[in-house]
Amino acid sequence: MSADYSKSGLLSFLDTVVAKGLVNSNTAGGLKAACSRILDDLADTDDVRKVDVNAAVIRFNNRNRGALSPNSLSQYQRRVSRAISDFVAWVENPAGFKPRARRSSGKNGQKADNSSGQSVVARQGNSTPAIHTQSPLAASAGLPLSYPLRPDFLAQVVIPRDLTADEARRLGAFLMTLAADFRPTGFGDGK
Repeated sequence: MSADYSKSGLLSFLDTVVAKGLVNSNTAGGLKAACSRILDDLADTDDVRKVDVNAAVIRFNNRNRGALSPNSLSQYQRRVSRAISDFVAWVENPAGFKPRARRSSGKNGQKADNSSGQSVVARQGNSTPAIHTQSPLAASAGLPLSYPLRPDFLAQVVIPRDLTADEARRLGAFLMTLAADFRPTGFGDGK
C-alpha cells in the first residue's frame, strides 16, 4: 500500500499527534487552523508534498482580501510549512518521528533565528530535505517581499538580495507601466 500524503491525511495527522501527546493541543490547533484555511482550495486527496506554500498563501489572500493581516499571513505560512514537513517526516518514518521543539530563546528572550536568510527545510536525520516550500531560485537567489498595497491586497515581489539603485529604478518604471491609468509620455521629448 502506498503512503498517504493527502490533505485529509495531514489534518488527521495533526489530530493524532495531539492524541498521542506528541504535540501540545494549542500548537496543533494553530497548525490545523492554518492548514484548513490556507489549503482550503485543495481537494482532500491532493498530495500536500506538491504544495507551494508561498503561492497557496497568496491565493488565500487574493480570495479573502483583508481577512488576515500581513503578520498573520506570515505566521500561517510558517505554520503550514511546519505542519507539512512534520507530516511528511511522520509518514516516511512513524517510529522515528520526533516533533519539532520550540525554537530556543536567544538574548533577552528573543527567539533564535536562522541568520543565513535562507528558508529552513525539515530533515530526517542526515537524509536529504523532506520538503521544499519555495522554488530553489526564490530561496537561494532572491528575497521575497510583501507590501500591503491596499487594505485588501498584499502585493508580493522577489528581488535579488544585492539589488542596485539602478535596478530598483528600472523595476519602479516597469511597475508604472502596469497601472490601469498609466499614460506613456512621448518618446524623445526629454522626459
